[in-house]
Amino acid sequence: AQAILAQVDHPCSSVAFRIVAMSFGGRLRSVQQALGSVLQTQCRMQVTAAASPMKFRSMSGKVRDADAMEALDKGLRDAADKIWPKVPGVMRIDRTKCMQRMEYEVTIQFESGDALKAFLNGDVMKKELHPHMKGFSHCFEGGLSGLKWQNREAEKILDNTAFL
Repeated sequence: AQAILAQVDHPCSSVAFRIVAMSFGGRLRSVQQALGSVLQTQCRMQVTAAASPMKFRSMSGKVRDADAMEALDKGLRDAADKIWPKVPGVMRIDRTKCMQRMEYEVTIQFESGDALKAFLNGDVMKKELHPHMKGFSHCFEGGLSGLKWQNREAEKILDNTAFL
């Protein structure tokens, strides 16, 4: 195990933290130790009180084969260039896939619940995105009716990128 020590100024207050990063079997673990626990608690309450859950729309389904997976990726990128910029409030689009199980998922993050609701009730969904998706129905097992659509909320619990 290796230990790396660094002094970091906390963004919420003048509290300084000592970061101890230890590597165990290739996994990086970070431990924060506050040099002022009362100020740390106050800062944590300020940060979490201001944050609201993130809103997402996800689509997942089983894909028939690797060629279909490749066609879906091409179609998703095409939609990201031509259709999604017309939707107000979209913050990011992520795609995850499992080649072993032939599973495909697209998740769209919206800036608010109102932005998600406006998208679901808007013309872009009905007149552009749905017809675009119909062109890829042959890629999914069960066609478009085999897809699972969900509205989701997420809350950030841990963010190690702040220390990179």
